[in-house]
Amino acid sequence: MVNEWPEAYMHNPCIDKPIEQIWDDIDNYSFEDRYEETERLHASLNMVVPFPPLKYKGKLVKGVFYSQATRTIMKKYPELSEIFFVIANSMFSSYPRNHKADYFFTCYKNEAREKYFKNKYPETKDIICLPLQDADFLNEYYIAPVPYTPKTIDVFCVSTPFPVKNLPLIAVALKEYERKYGRRLKVVYAIGQKTAVRREDGSLDYSKLQEYGSKQLRYVDEVFDGKTKEYIDFYPYIDYKDLSKYYSSAKCCVLGSLIEGKNRFISESQSCDVPIIVFKDFNKYTRGDFPVFFGNAGEYVPEFTPESLADTIHKVITNPQNYDPRKNYLEHYGRKNFVNTIIDSNPYYAENIPNYEKGKTHDNFWVDLACYDNYQVCYHDFLYDKKANLSHVVGLPNIERLIKYYYQKFGLPWKYD
Repeated sequence: MVNEWPEAYMHNPCIDKPIEQIWDDIDNYSFEDRYEETERLHASLNMVVPFPPLKYKGKLVKGVFYSQATRTIMKKYPELSEIFFVIANSMFSSYPRNHKADYFFTCYKNEAREKYFKNKYPETKDIICLPLQDADFLNEYYIAPVPYTPKTIDVFCVSTPFPVKNLPLIAVALKEYERKYGRRLKVVYAIGQKTAVRREDGSLDYSKLQEYGSKQLRYVDEVFDGKTKEYIDFYPYIDYKDLSKYYSSAKCCVLGSLIEGKNRFISESQSCDVPIIVFKDFNKYTRGDFPVFFGNAGEYVPEFTPESLADTIHKVITNPQNYDPRKNYLEHYGRKNFVNTIIDSNPYYAENIPNYEKGKTHDNFWVDLACYDNYQVCYHDFLYDKKANLSHVVGLPNIERLIKYYYQKFGLPWKYD
């Protein structure tokens, strides 16, 4: 299968094609191919275990892991399926390429799309489709509001300067806001690029960025006639430990994309109790009727225009009392909901976890006893990174070490040294 990024969808919210052809266009790209086949990206591969294998008093219950390299992992370590269910992750709004996985991350629940895909690929008919992605595995206690933080930022963005993010359109919207509402917004924008440099005067040196990023920032400079720092306070990178402080300082968060994966920024904004602003056409072809956010967690920008974005920003920052992002977010997301969605969608767990109750995996007494017996922490602590070396590793060597650990712990033959 080709691996072709759907460029036509990045700046055009109205694609004139049958929906099935649009789904095919989107499924023509997956980050799985890049991460598994590109040597320099092997260092960024991850393996996350939200629910570990459990063996307690003679009873074994399989765990779950996800990765963007599940094809590579399953091919090299086939015995792993004896103790784990596998979730394939495309890291995009496409369906994953690993048709031998047990689960797919599909970002959203879209029954029409799922039916079309499984008819097209009959070998996937038994794969469980989860309306989740890795962006949903957010630690809602770590990324959370910082108390007594003054709202000194009007608009906060954490987003690369790549074309898919539509940064020039955001820049025009900021100019439009100033023209229409007579005030210049305070905007902080972290581009997640350590090769960029923030100069002493607050301007951004992006000369060492790759062309597809630096070109977008040149467009922004053109929009502001070279006075970009007066409109956007660019940061090359904000450490993860400091993110909550920035979110908590913001009145709203803005994402300019029309198409991508689930996007972690959307989750982080809501978890920090900051209303999120996205275009109503964001991932509309993959979402169907599934929302980007629930309840009054933010606003959809009605039209894909700078003026519509400016008006929506004004609506949100002048009516903060109208939004309750964290409450809405935690009703549906956060790690406990993430795990419950995975466990409850697979009949295996209802049949094998003693005293199973839907929506209460994290409260199950047998799970807690078994987790402590196996890993010396309760399940809540395992889920929230108290055994991070066993639950989330990055880089191919660390993945292989973690797999070896689970092989040896559960008596699988190791023959890969």
